[in-house]
Amino acid sequence: MRHWLKKELEHGHHYLLDALIVILVVIIFILADFFIISLRPLNEEAFEENQTEVSKNEKKEQERDFIVIEKGEKVFLPILNFHHIDKAPSGASAVTRSFYLEPADFEILIQAIINNDYEPVFLSEIVDYLSRGVLPAQKIMALTFDDGNINFYTNAWPILQKYQVKSNIYIMTGVGGPNYLSREQIAELDKSGLVEVGSHTIWHPKLTRIKEDEAFKELTESREFLEDFLDKKIAVLAYPFGLYNERIKELTEKAGYLAGLTFDQEAWQDPGDLLELKRISVYPGLNVIRFLEKLEQGR
Repeated sequence: MRHWLKKELEHGHHYLLDALIVILVVIIFILADFFIISLRPLNEEAFEENQTEVSKNEKKEQERDFIVIEKGEKVFLPILNFHHIDKAPSGASAVTRSFYLEPADFEILIQAIINNDYEPVFLSEIVDYLSRGVLPAQKIMALTFDDGNINFYTNAWPILQKYQVKSNIYIMTGVGGPNYLSREQIAELDKSGLVEVGSHTIWHPKLTRIKEDEAFKELTESREFLEDFLDKKIAVLAYPFGLYNERIKELTEKAGYLAGLTFDQEAWQDPGDLLELKRISVYPGLNVIRFLEKLEQGR
């Protein structure tokens, strides 16, 4: 009898020990799961938010209605150009003043663009559309800023952020100083999702008036610098002074660009010649919307 009771007690201890082990294992799994969730890197949430935004943009692109461009047909696609969003220096010449648009006037223009149902896009999007021979049914345009002036960051950028408007900046990679964007600012703008960076050569030369090997160096090395710095493809060049010819266009393509931007006060684009995309320089007093209407109707 005692022997039987002893064996039963031993079995009871074993059962109790087994139950305690099972409970302990369950607790460990629950705690491990809790700590894994709690210790998740903070930047993972930011990554997920960014992925959500990317998905929204992709969905928006998929939902667009497109118009097929007929072969040989030109398309109305305005590309606006700015240099300084600031008050012109006191005593500046008429030519110099033409490169300045005051911030208040710039904001009025952005409001007019939105109110007239234009959607500002990146140049890379325009290049993609024209390369595929299509355009969105929605009216699109591009806002471009040459030289990388600091007042883009201090004056234009807050307005563009306010209205969530995309823009494109063209950087001279050899020029710097207090009047120009710093590398940190360029990187910040690039990462914002609202600014696309392109090349404006190294030193802003008149490409049509320098030796061919010098021009090719300006085109190639500026692109390579920006690609290394930003870790992304740089496909668009803004010709300094808007100067170009057929040979410069050939060199631009050879240097690895897909598109080149000129100055022609025109908005009708030839999809078959992306290395000669026309731009409209915005100067003080220009009624941009009315000017675009005249260009479109005058075709």
